Amino acid sequence: MSVSDPLLKRFKGLVLLLRNEKDAIRDHNSFLQQFSETLEEVFRRGLKHFVFLAEPGTIFGFNKRDYWNWIESLPDVLNVQSINPALTLSVSTVKNCKKVKSNQGRGRLFIRFALARKSLHLPVRYIHTNSTLLEYWYDPNTSIIGNEILSEIFLSLLEETKQILFNLNIKNSSFLDETWTIPVYKQFEFVPCRDLGIHLSYIKGRAVVAAVDIGSVAAEDNKIETGDVLDELYGVSLNGVRKGQIPELLKQNQGWPIYLAVVKCQFLSGVVFPPIAQRLRILGIDPTKLEANMHNVEGVHHTQHRFPPVSVESGTVAIPRLPPPHAQLPDDDLEQVPVNSPDGKANYLVKYVGRVDVGEVSESSSWSAILFTFGLIRIISALS
Repeated sequence: MSVSDPLLKRFKGLVLLLRNEKDAIRDHNSFLQQFSETLEEVFRRGLKHFVFLAEPGTIFGFNKRDYWNWIESLPDVLNVQSINPALTLSVSTVKNCKKVKSNQGRGRLFIRFALARKSLHLPVRYIHTNSTLLEYWYDPNTSIIGNEILSEIFLSLLEETKQILFNLNIKNSSFLDETWTIPVYKQFEFVPCRDLGIHLSYIKGRAVVAAVDIGSVAAEDNKIETGDVLDELYGVSLNGVRKGQIPELLKQNQGWPIYLAVVKCQFLSGVVFPPIAQRLRILGIDPTKLEANMHNVEGVHHTQHRFPPVSVESGTVAIPRLPPPHAQLPDDDLEQVPVNSPDGKANYLVKYVGRVDVGEVSESSSWSAILFTFGLIRIISALS
């Protein structure tokens, strides 16, 4: 079937480019963003979005209706028993995600999740089983999905995407409300400590690293850097984080390894991620200086406060730094969790040095002894 619509032609070309890729499609594939933007454009073509839906947290309490709204309605409008479970799972996952706040962000997360699950064709197929629903959402004269012939072509192209292996990090979704550009995303497991040695400022609902203390756990091997955005702490989303929430989570999990996910300030090329660049300017930090610093000081560890602590209207929060039990770790692979080995297991070379009696006061004391011994073994292993 020939493709006559210019938008569909462009989409078909991008599908072919991705199919010709030898490796799995990851977040930083050179064609992925254009593919996603074009796909979204098809979903929005001819969409009847003149109604506004009240939704908390949006400007003036309203959120513009988008393609996500008809997709999320499918399990309720249609017979649930006849719907493919993959679609139900995708919709449920997006609804429960705390990292996206707008209909735009939810729609984009759905696209990424459905691509990875090979189920993006399902909502288009199902909306055509209900003519009332289709006519309510799409203009048949201006849309692709609402047009009988063009929708068949589009659906056949979506079927083609099932042949493409999309290996996307679904956790990396906190900025989908703002952009299709996917930042560098890192997940770390830090050794148990009372603090990380980072200073945070809360800008536009994000916990932005304003400074990193030299010699701190966070500074080791430049894992956390100025401008990075904390995304998750112990699995809790920090999008829209309130003051005091991060120290509270650290206190609740004191004595345990610190599981932290961050959106890196810079791409591997050194360019600052645009949404973070906007927040850095509010902090009084010039993003171009960070880019220049990456090229001029490559491989050098943090200096204390490369940029002085900044006070803004939202306030600067300093997480107190106490000397942690340092241990040398192997150089990290780009996708490597810091304390883990390449196979994902926490393996260490250790040397037995004896035992220490710490008493039998309580169960909590036993845990303290275990953690103390763990830290002691790691220090000796690193020094041996």
